[in-house]
Amino acid sequence: MSDLNSIDGRPLYQVIADELRSRIVRGEYPLGTMLPTEKELLTHHGVSRYTVRAALQQLREQGFVSMRRGSGTRVVSTSPGSTYVQSVTALSELLQYPDTSFELVDAGTITLAHAQATRLSLTAGSTWFRIAGLRRSELNDTPICWQEIYVLPEFENTARRVLTEHGPVHQTIESAHSEVIANAQLEMFASRIDPHLAVRLEVKPGTAAMTINRRYKSQDGRVFETTVSIHPEDRFVYSLELSRDWNTS
Repeated sequence: MSDLNSIDGRPLYQVIADELRSRIVRGEYPLGTMLPTEKELLTHHGVSRYTVRAALQQLREQGFVSMRRGSGTRVVSTSPGSTYVQSVTALSELLQYPDTSFELVDAGTITLAHAQATRLSLTAGSTWFRIAGLRRSELNDTPICWQEIYVLPEFENTARRVLTEHGPVHQTIESAHSEVIANAQLEMFASRIDPHLAVRLEVKPGTAAMTINRRYKSQDGRVFETTVSIHPEDRFVYSLELSRDWNTS
């Protein structure tokens, strides 16, 4: 199945899920109809049963299909639900949001006050270039999070490219400056939506949320980017899959 392997680096399950989702939205699989069986899909695509199940699971999590053992996979919606699901099977997928776009609200250079620095685990009084705005799902234009991106001032011009390219800033910095990510830290914790963000995120003030902080360090140990993402409840799910390393003693 070389044609799947050659499509912009996406894993096989993602290519299959994207193809099935497009066909559902176009009406090739109308509401209430059954998708091809697992056996038919693995034969057609030349992949493993595991890969097919991962693709169908993503469609289920996005609200397009229902799955019952022995009964197959039925189309239950021809439009995406409001929850953004990020399926993660590799570190590179954990550090970015596929199928989203960024809508700029504010940008500029700031000097961190003590409270801000503590929240970001950065040094008080340090200067950063900050981009803030909404990240929206390309499937239904729903705002999935409020995002603040802090980069070292030397990377300001590169960071601004996210406004037109919509890709991960850290990936753009790596490409433009050979600033290799040697270490990435991720923290997730429960929070609530502040009143000033509630309107932008289309929720009520005080709505439960999940905040994700990401910090990227270069090979020399310095933090060159910190990103804060605030997700309202029911707008975001991490689908994380881990495999045991059988080579460890």
